[in-house]
Amino acid sequence: MFDAIKLRKRYRKLIPTEITTKQFGARIESCNLCESRKGKQCTVYQEDCARYARSGNNYCELWGEVSPSVCRLKEWQAEFKEKKIRLGVCMPNMAMGGVTRLLLTMMDTQVDHGLEWSGFAIGNSEVFDIETAKRILRYCPIYCTRNDPKFQGLVTVVKNACQKVVDESDLVNLWGYTKSNDEIDSTNWNSKPSLVISHGQCEWTRKNLSVSLSKGSMHVLVAVSEAAGECIQEATRKPYAVIYNAVDFSRCAPSRDRDEVRREWGISPEAKAVGYIGRFAMDKNPLATAKAVAGLGKGFHAVYVGEGWQSDQVIAETKALCGDRLTIVPRVEDIGTVLAALDCVVTAATYEGGPLVAAEAWLAGCPVVSTPAGMIPELERDHGSLVYGVPFDPSVIELTDAVLDAITGDERIERAKYVAWKLFSPGRLITRYESAIRGGC
Repeated sequence: MFDAIKLRKRYRKLIPTEITTKQFGARIESCNLCESRKGKQCTVYQEDCARYARSGNNYCELWGEVSPSVCRLKEWQAEFKEKKIRLGVCMPNMAMGGVTRLLLTMMDTQVDHGLEWSGFAIGNSEVFDIETAKRILRYCPIYCTRNDPKFQGLVTVVKNACQKVVDESDLVNLWGYTKSNDEIDSTNWNSKPSLVISHGQCEWTRKNLSVSLSKGSMHVLVAVSEAAGECIQEATRKPYAVIYNAVDFSRCAPSRDRDEVRREWGISPEAKAVGYIGRFAMDKNPLATAKAVAGLGKGFHAVYVGEGWQSDQVIAETKALCGDRLTIVPRVEDIGTVLAALDCVVTAATYEGGPLVAAEAWLAGCPVVSTPAGMIPELERDHGSLVYGVPFDPSVIELTDAVLDAITGDERIERAKYVAWKLFSPGRLITRYESAIRGGC
């Protein structure tokens, strides 16, 4: 235990660049309660606690003071109070996934707002999606440090893509990296604030946040659900905003006749179509849909819509379960037509932040069978039952029972549609993000 009075006397003559004896005493009292103190040493900052605490240039969250980085962020927010903010994005690749779709939904929003798009920096050509790139190029350039034939001339090659985006932006969203690299390490992240978003609640998200929070000192923190916010709480004591993902409403309206689509899928009028929509990856538990169809037997048909790096494995295992009662559909933008042709959709992942498939299905009036992942428990807490629930890693019986309940339907379908209209509009999304960036929430 430190004796704060004796330490005040010891450091009575504090030079002007240091702190007052009163502030020093308050810091030491906090150090006395800190679990990271070993004897007189701070195991976090690897220094004598009293020596570290006497410097006005040092900061510890446990002291309860406003950090220098928070002061700098507030100054930046004051500077841009009446200005447009140029937002850039640095991410590993240009794949079409939930995060990319979220960014495109923000970019396409048809409401007045104070954000502009300065550029995207991508780390490589892996899973480069041409159509996604073309949509982004309507708003800003895409940069990479090396060229690749996959880019088809859509990407501008520069020496350091991340630095280029930082230089062209007022605020940068660094996302998707679970470990740093030479390009990231050589970028001056301290020159601009960073928008750091937690999209999930798994170990991958923790690693991603660790990289993003280690770059620069000014961070605007956002979580796509309360559940996703838990990873931020583990990483830092800084405040964050919870902003639910948005749905592109135009995607959720059907453009074709249900019966016509089902005929193309090889599904008879009396059969029940149970869907999986999303990335073909085993961490999403895509086999839950096939297990339900296999368990329910004749009269039920599985429809898988999407693509992914584990497509071969997912397709092989679903075929083994469902036989010829299976249709595989490539990723489509017209998701409303798909949802109108399905009788229910299954989302059975364990780790999700704000599953877009559930929100799109709710908006389209398609019942959802889901695990209690991400935003779903907190939305049901506030609005009542929205999904036909199954536990994490559900059994075949649990899946089949939930699918039968979903197909039968009840008040949950209309309730979920109302919640989706209320909470997941693109206009609400961009307004909330701008407010968080400007320090309003």
